[in-house]
Amino acid sequence: MENVIVGYFSEEQAALDALAKLESMQTAGGETQIAQVGIFRKDHGMISLRRSFDSGAEADESFIGGIIGGIAGVIAGPVGTLLSVGVGGSVGTEENASHMLPDANLFWSMTLRMKDEHIAIVAVVQELEQKPLDQLFGGYEVVTERFGAAEVLEEIEHARNLQDRLEKTVRDELTAKRTALRDKKVQDLKVSLKSDFANLMAERQSLR
Repeated sequence: MENVIVGYFSEEQAALDALAKLESMQTAGGETQIAQVGIFRKDHGMISLRRSFDSGAEADESFIGGIIGGIAGVIAGPVGTLLSVGVGGSVGTEENASHMLPDANLFWSMTLRMKDEHIAIVAVVQELEQKPLDQLFGGYEVVTERFGAAEVLEEIEHARNLQDRLEKTVRDELTAKRTALRDKKVQDLKVSLKSDFANLMAERQSLR
């Protein structure tokens, strides 16, 4: 089964230890094939790719090779930013997040689960059974999730299309000619600004 497995770590050293074991498992071969690994970190509310490695095989130039880069591009782009803003607002509490996770896709789940300074190890694997990687990650205080690799690829493509539509919508809206309603808003803001400046000057005069 081709999967994307994600391990969420709150301690950097534990993540580095698990990463070393993944690299050893990759070079050792065996029934569990590890094609790509990416290390993501969350700082100041934003998630970014810090490091990645692959098998060096031709497969890395195929669909397999686009998964980690695709995740990084989406999570660090407009879609990822909007998700992060949402988590920081109305769905930011753990009480709200917990009931949303069972149906979350990879991007939403990463955004919900990761806190500042947390690390996520994302591995693209082919595994005949889940036991070897479950045992590897089971040695740490870590939450793990599996997603079908094909589903993740489709989510990346869908998110990119959504990002393109969002960018076009924003560009079109920002360059659109002002409507009568927007013109009225400008006039109202002019009045408010004049009033604010008048109040500011009055306060300064009273302090002299």
